[in-house]
Amino acid sequence: MLSISLGPLSLPTAVLVLLLSVACGLFVARIVARRSSNSATDPLLLVLLGALLFGRLIFVVRFADSYASFWQMLDFRDRGVDIAATVLAALVLLMLQFKRHPTIKRAMAAGAISTALSFSLGSAWLHAQQQQQVLADISLETLSGYSAALPQLAQGKPVVMNIWASWCPPCHREMPVLLKAQQQYADISIIMVNLQENRATVKQYLRQHQLAFNNVLLDYRGDVASYYGAQGVPATLFFAADGKLSAAHFGELSNAVLLQGIAKAAK
Repeated sequence: MLSISLGPLSLPTAVLVLLLSVACGLFVARIVARRSSNSATDPLLLVLLGALLFGRLIFVVRFADSYASFWQMLDFRDRGVDIAATVLAALVLLMLQFKRHPTIKRAMAAGAISTALSFSLGSAWLHAQQQQQVLADISLETLSGYSAALPQLAQGKPVVMNIWASWCPPCHREMPVLLKAQQQYADISIIMVNLQENRATVKQYLRQHQLAFNNVLLDYRGDVASYYGAQGVPATLFFAADGKLSAAHFGELSNAVLLQGIAKAAK
């Protein structure tokens, strides 16, 4: 499952797992520190924020060539972070907070452990779900009017499959990134799956914005989005050459996150 709908909003499951894990950790820290006059939640939030910022910094350094401007580097909407760097920074910052607040050290430790345990279990569940996903044998209509199955278009290559719609602003913003990838990576199959729009609308949109994608499919009933649990657009899935899902991203895609996904699919 890529996302969960909360009323009119669609939230990536990975983000939801993180938020619930943090909430669990803060609750535990507050319970343990209830007899203390100092709060353990503020230091823990500083640890989390500092760790995420450091993880983002390392991610940006790794993929610096993928960003066209400094402002793109600051745009956290792609959720690109270096996990290892984030964990390391969290441990270092937590040790510093222990020294600064020895009276609530136990509460902070309990909160940090609860957060880490909850996030690990949630991430393990998501990973297990991902491991079961493959490039589904779903047939959809092409812009030319004939039927094509997803594995047929993959041609035995790693696949980047993007689920999009013409009315979606984030989809529109990420289109040039995907088109550039199609031009640069001949050994990767880029499959653009339009969600529940008619052929005329899709053709007009692609022609108007000069988007010459090789593989555009029309998912009239939303079969692909439903199969992979994408409760909204855009959503991008990365498959290895053997058809197994290697990574998934819900929301707007940056060039850096795209390259990271391609690297995982090409392993």
